[in-house]
Amino acid sequence: MISLTKQERINQLLVQDDTHWFVRWWIWMAGLVATVVVGYMAPTWLPFVLAISYFPYLCLEWRKTKLLLTFNESRRYTRWVYMGFVFEWIGFVAILSLFAFYHAGVVSIQVLLALIVSLIVFSILTPRWLDRFILMFDDDHVTAKVLSKAKEQRNTEHKTSQ
Repeated sequence: MISLTKQERINQLLVQDDTHWFVRWWIWMAGLVATVVVGYMAPTWLPFVLAISYFPYLCLEWRKTKLLLTFNESRRYTRWVYMGFVFEWIGFVAILSLFAFYHAGVVSIQVLLALIVSLIVFSILTPRWLDRFILMFDDDHVTAKVLSKAKEQRNTEHKTSQ
């Protein structure tokens, strides 16, 4: 069974992050342009554009999930890493469904907003809970917090070296 150290995992995740910054930037720009154009041309479709612009981030999250799966071949680790992506996908489908229900007149704006806020809270808390759970059986698992600190440290070192 291959199991990389925490630092090796962090390094690989940072390399992947470096290769995807350009894609993330263009996704953000395309989403912004699409939002402005659709918001001007057909404002009723604006919620769908906002939800659809999240899809490319799901693709990047899938690539991160595939990289995480190479760190530890344990069935338990694999199952819980997949679970993290499944929760992301469920959130995406739920938001699209909520907008469709609102557009069809099934739910009111108050219900829509309450459910979206609930989904946002769920999407923030679930990855943290999963990271903590995975850390219980894989001490070298890289949490989002650790990766953020590594990115910040790398950026600080880069700025001071210039």
